[in-house]
Amino acid sequence: MQNHIIIYQISILAILAIVGVAATKTKIITESVKNGIADIVFDITLPLLIITTFARIEINPIIIKNSGFVFLFTYVALGIMYVTGDVFAKISKLKGNQRAVFINHHMFGNIVFLGFPLMDALFPGGEGLLYAAMYQLASNSIMWTFGVWVFLKGKGGSKSDVWKIMLNPNTIAFFIGLLLIFLKIRLPDIVFEPLHGLGKSTIYLSMLYVGAMLAHTSIRGILRKPHIFLLSFNKLFFIPAIIAFVVYAFSYWLFPSFGEISRKVLILEVSMPCMATIVVMARKFGSDDKLATENVFVSTLMSIVSIPLVYGGLLLLDDLFVHLFS
Repeated sequence: MQNHIIIYQISILAILAIVGVAATKTKIITESVKNGIADIVFDITLPLLIITTFARIEINPIIIKNSGFVFLFTYVALGIMYVTGDVFAKISKLKGNQRAVFINHHMFGNIVFLGFPLMDALFPGGEGLLYAAMYQLASNSIMWTFGVWVFLKGKGGSKSDVWKIMLNPNTIAFFIGLLLIFLKIRLPDIVFEPLHGLGKSTIYLSMLYVGAMLAHTSIRGILRKPHIFLLSFNKLFFIPAIIAFVVYAFSYWLFPSFGEISRKVLILEVSMPCMATIVVMARKFGSDDKLATENVFVSTLMSIVSIPLVYGGLLLLDDLFVHLFS
């Protein structure tokens, strides 16, 4: 059942990317159109997706403690992913823009477009989606601040450039979303529905952009870049294994009330393939969007195998820790 859900969601992304490839090969998506898609995603649809996703987060008092744990452990996970990304970037001798893309893709996965529907299907009833939204909330707070700084540092931007570019439509949308959550402001349906619908188009436009990039990508060229496969292995297998051990150990020893579903959602979100939005961000911030596209392509293909393995490993860990602490 889980394998069917995973393959279904990844197939949707693949079809969208294929449309982008075909449209580029037939000159429907030209270079100017491709750049326009990136601008629309970055300046319009993605900010609306952030705001409308946050606008519908409702913190249930019964599970607020688990939500807090997910939020806290997300920062721990992102810290681990940054350190490992930095170490392996040095091992791979990556510098500048390539290093920036490598580290950001180490940290940020496809937690919304693949993760949200996957969590909703694996854990029906809304609880899984709530924890996934909490993971996204913490992840966005890092991606639109520290992640942007990594990109700008990679291309040698000055401190003034960093602060100027960090104040972009997406960081503004993030803080508006936080206000909506904490002030418990609910957007009326007449406002929410069109904005949310436009925000959801982010996945379609992002994958069209990825497809447009793939149209000019050489598979032979990818095979000459071992750091792409190293990134995918780390992101899909190595890092989830480390974080699973940390989360299970801490939750059983220090936070025994940390629920089973919240643990699984946290680790599964960590194990998502490289984020497609990073491709658009790389283009927007003058980084290596070609490498980012290759990372998305390889990691998404490998995730068809990795995500079922991670989920199966979590079931084994549940049995092991229940046995140890019973």
